[in-house]
Amino acid sequence: MRCYFHFRVNGEIIMSWKELHEKSTIVDLHSHPSLKSSVFHRDIGSKKPKLLQKFFKEKFWPFSGRVTFPKLEEGGMDVLLSTAYVLEQGWIDDMSLVRKLFWLFPSIKKKIVDPSYFDVTISMLDDMEQQVELYNKKRPEYAREVVIAKDANDIKRAIRAGDMCVVHSVEGAHSLQGELGGKIVERKRVELGVTDSVIEPDAVKKEILNNLQTFYDRGVAYLGLAHFYPNRCVYPVFPYPEYGASHLDWREVTGRWDETKGLTPLGEEVVEKMLDMGMLIDISHCTLKARKRIYEIVKSNRKSQCLIASHNGVFEINPLSYNLQDWELKWFADNGCVAGIIFMNYWISPTDTGLGLKYIERTLNHIINVCGTDVAAIGTDFDGFTDPPDELVDMSELPRITAYLKGLDIDDKIIEKFLGQNALRILTKGWKK
Repeated sequence: MRCYFHFRVNGEIIMSWKELHEKSTIVDLHSHPSLKSSVFHRDIGSKKPKLLQKFFKEKFWPFSGRVTFPKLEEGGMDVLLSTAYVLEQGWIDDMSLVRKLFWLFPSIKKKIVDPSYFDVTISMLDDMEQQVELYNKKRPEYAREVVIAKDANDIKRAIRAGDMCVVHSVEGAHSLQGELGGKIVERKRVELGVTDSVIEPDAVKKEILNNLQTFYDRGVAYLGLAHFYPNRCVYPVFPYPEYGASHLDWREVTGRWDETKGLTPLGEEVVEKMLDMGMLIDISHCTLKARKRIYEIVKSNRKSQCLIASHNGVFEINPLSYNLQDWELKWFADNGCVAGIIFMNYWISPTDTGLGLKYIERTLNHIINVCGTDVAAIGTDFDGFTDPPDELVDMSELPRITAYLKGLDIDDKIIEKFLGQNALRILTKGWKK
């Protein structure tokens, strides 16, 4: 049992940053434990770090283990959105490093490359549930039980019980593509210059909409429409950070990117169906044109609290097309939506620096100044092949952000909203069954 000493200023009780962190409900809208457990057969319930992780702790390291149940426990996580992401074919075509990985480890290729995108995604959801079951059997007595929440009521029950809660999410509408949807479509469209007005065959459309329903029935809270490569629903912004340049033909890849394209007709149908079902829509990685069209569809359906940007920065601080512009932030506030701040310097920092807490705080303050305190949330993107700030390298170090913000004399209520209240609001009110 922890004991805290309080003091008063003008009659108001002042909490320490440690008590504030423990009191707050901590929610991460976007991280990838299932990616590492599925691809590398990683036990995310283990407390023992891999040898090389110690040496690459503060650097980009594709084999990192930044999201484990022991680290989540240490960091005080309450609700984790475990985001299933399946490598697109474009990664294999463009990056020699990825091709070498699959040549060295054919068993990985057999598991996550050979089956359809949809089948691999389902396998990742299954794997995450198995990881939770195994961890609960061996977790230490002091650690909380981990539960899989399949709807908003499950989240509420878990929080009341003091459990740690894991919620499924999926990144990239390519995950909706099964045997009929295929894998090569995104590359062919780019190479052939096909416009985003292409009409899909009825059989493909039926498969994708049925697979969307399957995700929803499995308890997937949100689908991110875009990721690194175009899919049958949407076109993405250019995805690769500059440190990826050494692993691909940079000029060739950038030369075929077209960010003037947006949602396809099938993408519009997917958005409409998600609004009807009550599945949250994640606009991260979508082109600006696609985002504008999604906002129009939401408005025409008279919906609110139905959309997130799970892991982004802001354009006014770092002018990349991936980041949200001020008018978008205001739209989010007007429509009860939430934007998670990514813990990756490349997206939130305009300068090349390892230190990032100040840019998380700067992004938070910018969002507050533009549209108020109800929009900003956490979207770490940990274990998504990202390079986090050197001061905050994994989930165990989440209390550092609370201490940092508290040290800047930011109001406790604002910190609590950022740590989890805003994200919890849209999960419990926007995700509907």
